[in-house]
Amino acid sequence: MNDGSHNVVVFAPIISLTVTVESANENGSEVHFHPGGQGFWVARMLRHLGERPLLCGPVGGESGGVIRGLLDQWGINLSPVKISGSSPVIVQDRRSGERSVIAETGMPHLSRHELDDLYGSFLDHALSISTCVVSGQRDRMLPPDTYRRLGHDLATAKVTVIADLHGEELAALLEGGGIDMLKVSHDDLLEDGLISEEDPDGQEVQVMIDRFVEGGAANVVVSLAGGGAVAHWEGTRYRVRPPELDPADHRGAGDSMTAGLAAGSIRGLGVEETLRLACAAGAANVTRHGLGSAAETLIPGLAERVEIEKSVRDPK
Repeated sequence: MNDGSHNVVVFAPIISLTVTVESANENGSEVHFHPGGQGFWVARMLRHLGERPLLCGPVGGESGGVIRGLLDQWGINLSPVKISGSSPVIVQDRRSGERSVIAETGMPHLSRHELDDLYGSFLDHALSISTCVVSGQRDRMLPPDTYRRLGHDLATAKVTVIADLHGEELAALLEGGGIDMLKVSHDDLLEDGLISEEDPDGQEVQVMIDRFVEGGAANVVVSLAGGGAVAHWEGTRYRVRPPELDPADHRGAGDSMTAGLAAGSIRGLGVEETLRLACAAGAANVTRHGLGSAAETLIPGLAERVEIEKSVRDPK
C-alpha cells in the first residue's frame, strides 16, 4: 500500500542494463553503466521534475542485481518483481560519436506466476497511489491481453492513467478501458503504418487523434519528430512549439514529455501549463546525453518560451 512517499507509479515491463563505451582522452575510454527502458526514462524525468515516482517492473539475474543497485544510487524507488531469467543487457560503443551495438541479450521469458506477480504488484500500487503511467515494450515480453486487463481494472478503480503506447498494446489498453492522457509519437504512428510520410498538412495525424478519442482516450498528445506536439485536450486542438535547440541526443524527448504530462496531472495544472511543462521537459532532455535527464533549472525557463496555438485542424 502507498505510505504517501510516492505520487505516481510507472509500469515498466522492460528494465534493461546499458553498458556504454565513450571516448575520454589519449589515456583510454570511459565505460558507463545505467538502467534503460521507457518506464525508467519516464521515472527518471519525473524525479527531475520533483515528483515521487515508484517504478514497477521485472528484474532478475546478475544484470538485475546491477540494475537494482544503480536505481538505488540514482534515487529511483523500485518495486521489483523477481524473475528467474536475466534482465536484458545492451553493450554499445559511442567512441566514434555514433551508437554502435556490440552485444545485446534477448528478452527474458516470464512464467505464468511471474506475470501474475508483475500484474498484481502494479495494480496494487496503482490502486493505492491513484495515478499511473503505463509504458510499452520494445519486444513482446508480455501478451497484449495484459494491457487489456490493465485497461479494464484501472478504469474500474478510477485510477488516473497516463499512457505512452502504440500498436497492439495501445489497442488492447483502449479495448479494456479509457485512458485519461495518451502520448504517442509521430514515429510510432509511422511505424504502425497509420500515417504516411507524405502528409505535409498533418491531416493524417488529426484523423488518428480522432480515432484515439473515439476509442476512449480523453486527451491525446502526438509528439512530432521535428519538435513540439499536436494535442487534443477537452475538445480543443493545440499546436505546441518549444524553442528550437541544437540536440546533443534527440532520443528520450518523447518519454520526457510523457513525464511532463504526468507531472501536470499530479499537480492539477491546466491544459496550457501542462503542455508547456511537457514540451519543456522534452526539449531539456535533448540538450544532454542521457535519456530521461535534464538540467532541472533549465525546464522552467524553456516552459516560458513554449508557444501554444489553438487549432481546429491544421497542425503545421
